[in-house]
Amino acid sequence: MANIASFGGNPRRVFLIGHSAGGTHVASYCFDPNHPRRAAAEVRGAILISGRLQADALAGNPNAKAVQAYFGEDASTYALRSPATHAAHWDLPVMVVIAQYENPYLDLYGVAFVQSLCEARGKVPRFLQMRKHNHTSIVAHFDSGEELLGREILDFMRTA
Repeated sequence: MANIASFGGNPRRVFLIGHSAGGTHVASYCFDPNHPRRAAAEVRGAILISGRLQADALAGNPNAKAVQAYFGEDASTYALRSPATHAAHWDLPVMVVIAQYENPYLDLYGVAFVQSLCEARGKVPRFLQMRKHNHTSIVAHFDSGEELLGREILDFMRTA
């Protein structure tokens, strides 16, 4: 945070954005009270793109090994370690983005995360399903002429 101003940024308006595992990292950092380093007060919002917001041990999960690598092998701790478990306890502005052609668990967990926030806050957070995109193209399309996600992110940052 100390060097943001020297690059023209506002150190009191930092937004964290993460895709896939990066979205999980951002969500854990921002929402998990057991995380060793809680998000700094300067963080003004989180943008979670196709992140794993809930850990699972489902046999049909194509990313089961990655879930174990990140959340540990003890599936009994997954609920406690899942960002979705804690999101409703914090008032940080959040934008959740999923792809149309996504690992179905990521879609379901993204929607469940948004529902949890809706119930806790009494309003819908910014939510976007990127049609015609998959887990990779949702971010790989930047600078391709398609501007929907970029415009939505910038608008979220302006209004958060």
